[in-house]
Amino acid sequence: MSTSDTHDLLPGARDDTGLEPDNHGVTAILHVVHQLAAADIPSCVVGVRALRYYGAGREWDLCIPDSMLDTARDLIISTDGAKYQAARPPPPVPWSRRHVFSCFRLKGYNFWVLLVPSSDCFVDPSLAEHVEKSRNGVPYASMIQFARSLLLQQLTADLADFIDGMDLDIDWGERNVGFPGLQEESVKFNALRNERVMADGGNRSGFCYPMDLAELWRQKASKEAKEKRVEPMKKGRYLTSWRRVNSEDPRTRDRPV
Repeated sequence: MSTSDTHDLLPGARDDTGLEPDNHGVTAILHVVHQLAAADIPSCVVGVRALRYYGAGREWDLCIPDSMLDTARDLIISTDGAKYQAARPPPPVPWSRRHVFSCFRLKGYNFWVLLVPSSDCFVDPSLAEHVEKSRNGVPYASMIQFARSLLLQQLTADLADFIDGMDLDIDWGERNVGFPGLQEESVKFNALRNERVMADGGNRSGFCYPMDLAELWRQKASKEAKEKRVEPMKKGRYLTSWRRVNSEDPRTRDRPV
């Protein structure tokens, strides 16, 4: 595979010697989204960049319907071959399959985008209720569906950041997530995820185990848990590890997301 990331780097490490993209990558990701939309391929941002949208600090993970992944990959290279090139994916980390997804780099810039199959993150960008747009027009996984996605994938650290970024509580989850149905869905999701993990090489990165998702939410969203995550120097000034006292919903602020 042709890539500029071939010199002496650790597997998956990013060569960040390029230029910084305009508007923190918002302009570039919108170009990719619009290019895919012109070919009737829906998409939305998930992963760590969605955490930034929801108020936590954080590559752009773009969720694509499974049946359209190959088309999306070919489209980015064939249409924008002068702009984008295939790049090495990130390194394996626990509870993640990002290292097996197609990755592209905007040539000369520190901007990468991964194409994530919708079945792997439990977000369907073709469904209106699964997507919301930022002030800049970037499509993100909707708040409720993103919560479900993090829970199903058992991304506990990301879940805590999401809760802290939006200052969510136990009651919000009980009112919006739909835990009984999500718990049933987790059986099928775990089976498919684990089958794919073993096919990836069996190193168990991304492996999911039976888990009480409602209890996981309670553990991360309790008042005590949120207070414990606030650093000592932030005590009294921050409600959570990411939200200042009296701060507004991060989605409503004028930010490059």
